[in-house]
Amino acid sequence: METTPSGLLLSRDLMFTVKITSTAKELGRKVKAVGRVEQAEEFLAGNRPRAVFVDLTAGELASRESLTKLMALAPDVPFIAFGPHVEVEAFQAARDAGCREVMPRSKFTAQLPDLIRAHLGDEPTAG
Repeated sequence: METTPSGLLLSRDLMFTVKITSTAKELGRKVKAVGRVEQAEEFLAGNRPRAVFVDLTAGELASRESLTKLMALAPDVPFIAFGPHVEVEAFQAARDAGCREVMPRSKFTAQLPDLIRAHLGDEPTAG
């Protein structure tokens, strides 16, 4: 199983953090979860994840300004945002910041294993 995280999750929601990190683990991948902008900046300064998953309910962490700053630290890394479909302003902010994909939480959850495989590599790697 991979020991270095191949993905980063920006979230403050324990339920989705556990869902995403445990699904990744079941697939032989590792996703690092952070709940503050400073933690994300620190991680990206020393690591290059294959993808960043963004929970649009994470407040300042998912703001257009924060996402733009984080994307500048990882310019070739896809950012995939998800949130409640009623969060129209958050969806637009994620699009404006440059998130590669922005989707409702229900779609994200249903496609989670496929998204992990597609963005974090087809096969698990040894760490």
